[in-house]
Amino acid sequence: MKGDIATRRANDLIFSEKVDFLTGLGSTVGKAASQIASQNRKIFFTPTSEAVELTGGEFFDTTFRCTVNTEMHSALLAVYFTKLAPHAYEKFYLLSEDDNFGRSATAGFRRKFAALKRLGQTIVGEEYHPFQRLQDFGPYITKVRASGAEVVITSDWGQDLRLLLQQGRALGWNVKVGSFFLNDPSTLQAIGADAVGHVTASDYLVTVDSPANTEFVKKWRARYPNPPLESRVPDLTMGRYAECVRWLTSVIKKAGTLDTARLIKEWEGAKFDIVWGEVEMRACDHQMQTPGYVAEVMVPEKIPQEIRYFGNEFPYIGRPVKIPRDDIAQPARDTGNRRCA
Repeated sequence: MKGDIATRRANDLIFSEKVDFLTGLGSTVGKAASQIASQNRKIFFTPTSEAVELTGGEFFDTTFRCTVNTEMHSALLAVYFTKLAPHAYEKFYLLSEDDNFGRSATAGFRRKFAALKRLGQTIVGEEYHPFQRLQDFGPYITKVRASGAEVVITSDWGQDLRLLLQQGRALGWNVKVGSFFLNDPSTLQAIGADAVGHVTASDYLVTVDSPANTEFVKKWRARYPNPPLESRVPDLTMGRYAECVRWLTSVIKKAGTLDTARLIKEWEGAKFDIVWGEVEMRACDHQMQTPGYVAEVMVPEKIPQEIRYFGNEFPYIGRPVKIPRDDIAQPARDTGNRRCA
């Protein structure tokens, strides 16, 4: 997850192992690997790196993103809480890790919320905490309670998200949390009942109700009958990676070559049916345009049997609400990409 190491390994892969494509996990690795790919005229594709700069101000024509960026990810929660949530929440608190992703995601939510908010809806607080080092969320939870917030929007993940939800419940907060990564099975197992009622958002959630996704999950579970907990279903990065590689394969077949220039031309503007809906690779910035989903964490007994992938072990997400791609798309002119001006 370090940029300098990613740069070194990307060079090794190209010059020693003669790879035709590069990919990488996370925005720091993505930025490093995309630069090396561009220098060597290789395609870099990512279903995980959400930093807006990759397809914006730091764009290379060899980079293709098969997931939402932070603006789109934040928009999913903003659209849900201003238009689709079953309860009319009014007071929102923004609390995230103090890193590039946390600040970018928060800024994205703030912008989309300002454009969509209903009369009476307002942001009552915004704060950042140390990244993956904090053990006591008490002071932050106290501020949330004092603000009267009904919803907390957070891009926290892993240990930070676990401690925030567990300590929040223990200290008596009564809020709905809107999360980016709460569908992580390992995190949900660790959080347990304290996750129930909160929501998570992504372009792909494994409980998407479509025949294609049902078949995909069925094949996944048949191929990996005894995987570790985090891989039992293709949630988080796994589903997106599988579908992105399938899309790239289609592009290669249509181009009839591994020539980078031909592949770029073939992928720009291409549409593709993936397990969660039709997507399109926007030509000017190589940003996938996609619908997205928001789902609530439920106790096992309330999750339909056919998507109760973890039995009664711990709470998990139910069927998600679909949000159309046009509702979360970042206008091309706002990306910072000169090709989209």
